[in-house]
Amino acid sequence: MRIGIKFCGGCNPLYDRSSRVSKFREANPGHEYVISDTSAVCDIWMVVCGCSRRCADVSGLINCTKVVFLWDEAGFLRLEQEIQGGASGSRKKKILHLHEKAVRRRLITKADVQCFAELTGDESLLHLDPAYAERAGFKCPPVHGMFLDSLVSAVMGSELPGSGTLYMEHTTRFIRPVYQGDMIELTVEFVSYEEREDCYVGLFRGTLRNQKGERVLTSRSSQMMKKQLFIAAGGKEADNDEFRKI
Repeated sequence: MRIGIKFCGGCNPLYDRSSRVSKFREANPGHEYVISDTSAVCDIWMVVCGCSRRCADVSGLINCTKVVFLWDEAGFLRLEQEIQGGASGSRKKKILHLHEKAVRRRLITKADVQCFAELTGDESLLHLDPAYAERAGFKCPPVHGMFLDSLVSAVMGSELPGSGTLYMEHTTRFIRPVYQGDMIELTVEFVSYEEREDCYVGLFRGTLRNQKGERVLTSRSSQMMKKQLFIAAGGKEADNDEFRKI
């Protein structure tokens, strides 16, 4: 693999960038490294920044597959895991960065509603009978709220934080009804975390919007993330007041 290395201007470096890059190269031999020749054709460009502002100019890095900004230890470790790729053995720790997001889109179908009703036993006529739903003030049967909430859980369990996370607490606010045929966009964001001896307790925000861009659901969740499986990164822990405003 051909890996390009570009340094930022170094106006406010918080660590020894040259030493960290040397350590990276020693740990990942067998690759061709290109320094500062921005016209070079590379598989990956490592943009090494001195701080989290990440203000380096990358407009000239066009002859590559991927540009990666690096500004802390977690970023270097994550890139190492990526380029080492097929290493055998147990799963490597997943590195989570504050304010990273996972997004999914889904068309809500009649089959979704019917399967959820059969699986849970919630066969309320409000969700299944158009005439009953109209009497209750809806234009058609609204989708089960807990089905929508379970989609948030699915993203947390499979993407962010991902496999191995454990629910501790979950609160949901249902804002607008969702109907069969609606296209929803679901976003989960890593808001803040508390570090404990053997785990991190992460706070996550979930938001669902319909095809009009209207919020239909918001949630906030506490997830336990064991240190055997996860690394929480991104500088100082966020102020939990931010989470309380969700």
